[in-house]
This record gives sequence, structure tokens and C-alpha cells, in this order.
Amino acid sequence: MKTRRNRKVQFIKSFRLKIAIYTFLSLGCTFLTDSMILLLFFLYHQKTRDIVLRIKEMKEQKIANAEVGMFATRPMGNQEFLFQNGIGLTGNLIFDIIIIIGFSTILFIVYFILVSHNMVSYLREIHRGIERIKDGDFDTNIRVIHEDELSIMAQSINEMRYTIKELIEKERRIEKAKNDLITNVAHDLRTPLTSIIGYLELLRKEEEIPADTRRKYLRVVYDKAKRLQNLVVDLFDYTRYAKDGVTLQKDTLELNRFLEQLVEEFYPSFQDAKLECNMSLSNEDILLWADGELLARAFGNLISNAIKYGADGKLIIIEIKVIEQWAVVSITNFGQIIPKQDLNKIFEKFYRVESSRSVSTGGTGLGLAITKNIISLHHGKITVKSDENGTVFEVSMPIGKKEDKTEYEK
Repeated sequence: MKTRRNRKVQFIKSFRLKIAIYTFLSLGCTFLTDSMILLLFFLYHQKTRDIVLRIKEMKEQKIANAEVGMFATRPMGNQEFLFQNGIGLTGNLIFDIIIIIGFSTILFIVYFILVSHNMVSYLREIHRGIERIKDGDFDTNIRVIHEDELSIMAQSINEMRYTIKELIEKERRIEKAKNDLITNVAHDLRTPLTSIIGYLELLRKEEEIPADTRRKYLRVVYDKAKRLQNLVVDLFDYTRYAKDGVTLQKDTLELNRFLEQLVEEFYPSFQDAKLECNMSLSNEDILLWADGELLARAFGNLISNAIKYGADGKLIIIEIKVIEQWAVVSITNFGQIIPKQDLNKIFEKFYRVESSRSVSTGGTGLGLAITKNIISLHHGKITVKSDENGTVFEVSMPIGKKEDKTEYEK
């Protein structure tokens, strides 16, 4: 019943039905106009005939009687019959039919143009909108005023325009990201390469260099080369993870033990930075179906980042808890507060909060971007907030063993 009603509504709102209605309206108006004109013409003929008869009666009786007798005995032609009976336009039936058909056709065309004016105007509006979109104006929006086929077409054009605009914007963002990538890679490669070449040039030209100085130069060259190596590795990893170009080697992983072991590996780094690490484990085992090596890379980046930028706070807090079917890991440092305007950009590649690329913090600017990609590959999410209570990176991952993987990987 509902389907029939919907079909009826759709039919009433259809473009074809509107054309039919316009046609019938035009035909009706044409018929009424023709009828009124013929009625007026008939009345005119009636009045004219009465006047002619009166004039004839006023003539001499004899001559009039003779003429009337001759006229009465003479058979009337078709033209005289039409005229005397108040019908016909020209006195010729064929000519009358041709005139009526031609006049009716003109009337029909005029009425159809009038009743379909709004529809034609809307078609022209759609055409003008298409022309503007074709010329590159993707902010053009065509009005959707009805629910017929024309309005559906206008809506589809608007959606197409929006999609094209989004694709162009996306292409621009990709182009900008590519240019930024090239610029940042060139910058990060050039700086250490310049130092390496400079120190190697000193070692090559000056043969009588003291041993301590030589070792110092070699140590600087080694550090710069390691930085280049880290940049290449991070760039390669970022590209793989960003394009889903890595196959996850998943296995059942207990999150408490996993992070406890990972934190122990960073113990020397905590000691060097004079940082204390407070770790709060969950009271229950948390089983994840995940790639342990990649997760170690992701959480390692977060811990390393907390050590690097939180050294002034003297404390790092790592907390593991369960919220419904999610394992939530928060890593908090109490170093410098990240400005609010930088929080949305912090996971972008090569983005750093500090305006200059300081030697003290080092890094490639890809660590957090890699972390976000790895978490996304595991169907998790990562957020950050920073205020007077510390800078908190929070990672949420779905809980589940191998048997549950299909459930949360959808």
C-alpha cells in the first residue's frame, strides 16, 4: 500500500506529467478562446442579418416582392446559406476550417509558452549553472525548488560540483604535501650532509690533526650519519604505513606485560634525562590481536617523545586502563605546554612545535606521524591534549584475541 502511494506521489511530481498537464491546459484555453470568438462572430452575423432584412423591407413593395420571389425560387448557394444563418467566417467552409485550425494552433503555442514559463526559466537556470561550473566556478549552487526530474538533475549537478571541488582541493593538498615533503627532506638531508662534508674535508686536508680532535671530528660525522640513517628509515616507514603497504604480523599480545617490558628498555634514557617514570597497570589482563613489533615502534615513539620534550617536568606517567571494549594507554609528561593551535597539526609529517629545528631535540619530525599510522592500522585512535596538568597522549585500541579479530577489524 505504501509503495503504491509513493509511486503515485512520484508520478504526480514527474516531469512528464507536468508536460501533459501543460498540454491539456493549453488545449483547454485554446478551445475556450475559439468558442468565445465563434460565439461572438455568430452574434455579429445575427445582428447584421437582421439589419439587412429591415433594409430590404423598406424598399418598394413591388420591387421587393419581385426580388424576394426571385430569391426564394432561386436555390441558395453554400456561401449565402452560411451568411444568412449567421455561421461561417468567409462564406467558404474549407477556408473557414483552415483559418480556425491555424488560429487555434497559434493560440495553443502561445498558451503553452505562458503556462510552461516557470519550467523553461528553471531549465535556463540549470543551464547557466552548468556553464558556470564548466568555467571553473565550483561555488555555484543550483536551486532545488521541486521534486521532479529537473530538481533531481539539479541536485545531482550540485553533488557532482561538490565532489569535483573536493577532488580538486584534495589534489591541491596532495600537491602541497608533496612539495612540503620535498622541502623538509631536502632541509633535513642538507644540514647533516653539510656538516659531514665539512668535517671530512678538514680530515682530508689537515694531516697533522691531534688524535683527540680527530676522534671528535669522527664522532660528529658518525652522529650526523646516524641522523641521516634515521631520517631515511623513518621516511621509508612513514610511506609504507601511510599507504597500507605493510602486512601486519598479528599475534595475541598482553598489553600490561608488553608496555612494562618496553618501559624497562627505556630505563637508561630515563636516567640520562633525570626523569622518574610512574607506571599504572590495569588490574586485569588486556589481550590484543596486534603486531607487537609495530606497536613497540608506536609506543616507543611516544615514550621517546615524552622523554625528549618532558625532561623539564622531571616526571612521566604511563597509565593503562579498560573502558568498555577499548584498551586505553595514556602517556603524560610535564614539560613545555603545546600551544592550542599546534595540537591539530602535531601528527602531521615533519611538523614540530618549535619554530626552529633545534639540535637538542633532534628527531626527524616523522615519529608521531608514524605512530598515528600504526595505531590506525590496528583500528585504534590517538589523541593529544596539553595544559597546565601536562601533555597527554592517549591511545585507544580495541580489545580482542585472534578469535575476535573479525569482529573489530570491520
